[in-house]
Amino acid sequence: MRQNPCFYLRNLAGVPYLLPFGQAQADFKRSMRLNETGAFLWESLARDRSEEELLETCARRFGASGGELPRLRADIRQFLSRLAEEGCLLDEPPGEYFTEGKPGPRFDPARPGDSARYLSIAGLNLLLEGAADAFPEEFRIFETVNPRGIHQTLRLICEPPKPAGEGAPLIRNRELMVFDCGGFYSLRFPGAAGITEARLQKDGSLAAFYYKPPCTADLREALFHGIRLAFLYLALNHRYVALHSASLLYRDKIWLFSAPSGTGKSTHTNLWHRFVSTRLVNGDLNLLAMEGETPLVHGIPWCGTSGIRDTGTYPLGGILLLKQSAKNRVEELSPEEKILLIQQRLISPFWTAGMLEESLSLVEKLTSHILVCRLHCTISEDAVKTAKGRIDSFLP
Repeated sequence: MRQNPCFYLRNLAGVPYLLPFGQAQADFKRSMRLNETGAFLWESLARDRSEEELLETCARRFGASGGELPRLRADIRQFLSRLAEEGCLLDEPPGEYFTEGKPGPRFDPARPGDSARYLSIAGLNLLLEGAADAFPEEFRIFETVNPRGIHQTLRLICEPPKPAGEGAPLIRNRELMVFDCGGFYSLRFPGAAGITEARLQKDGSLAAFYYKPPCTADLREALFHGIRLAFLYLALNHRYVALHSASLLYRDKIWLFSAPSGTGKSTHTNLWHRFVSTRLVNGDLNLLAMEGETPLVHGIPWCGTSGIRDTGTYPLGGILLLKQSAKNRVEELSPEEKILLIQQRLISPFWTAGMLEESLSLVEKLTSHILVCRLHCTISEDAVKTAKGRIDSFLP
């Protein structure tokens, strides 16, 4: 048995965790908190090990002998059983399925139709090229004129891509397939109307979306969401991460309310708008960054079904993680809980361990500058008062 290489051992505020990325994240595998022995055993599983080899290695590492060995064996079996239940172990070598492609040439897509628009999103300049009727309308408020420097070119191409080989699979599920083709990623969107394939240069500077006509509303919606993935990849390269959250402006700072879909983050922020007259900034997704020692939130076009979006950049005050409850109260969190819970609510791409590490380092820095807590809440004005009281106590 050996490690599933789609799990990453990382200390969060000094506590070791196994964190999923790539296919493990796509399969909704959970993070695991480890102790010192668990972390040592995990590292020992970097190559194929039998139970006897693990027992011998662990006994040597921790000085166990004689009568201590049966208890140590039982502990190892229990730990291995837990790893197996969570999908952290492989019985066979991972092979190509879990590998990244070797470095390769850049792809060079054909130049598309006769229209081009410049977009400025979060300080990143994009050039959108293609047929005008394929451009998503949601980008209109982010349009700009002749920006200085282009960070990403997005080409919408109404023709099949040139064959390039499938590459090494990194993610496969019903919504997204990602293949590492060496110099670029090949993206497939099985449920997306009209998109044949997308190719994304590894430095994020170029993305091509190949589609079949006609340019219907469904196709434009599919392109809008496909472009989000290419943009969030570029953003991660520039140390921005996207948090699934609704946001509002209160006392000159942005406050994010994050929770799984259906928990009520939009309901809660609407209560703020009703009872405190706060301005809502984004109904579903917010882009976070650090500028020096200042945490920031950048407006982006993607906002779920809320229709609430903003083009501005604001200082970030904090993140409140919502949980439905019969009573309103604030739960304070440990440093590692803050990092882990925020990381779990990110939708930035984590196809590789390097991408995961990039996001974790930013989240660690963010959590040291902002309020992070869990809000147990009802659908009521008192829930707003409870959250507002904690925010007011945090602010100078």
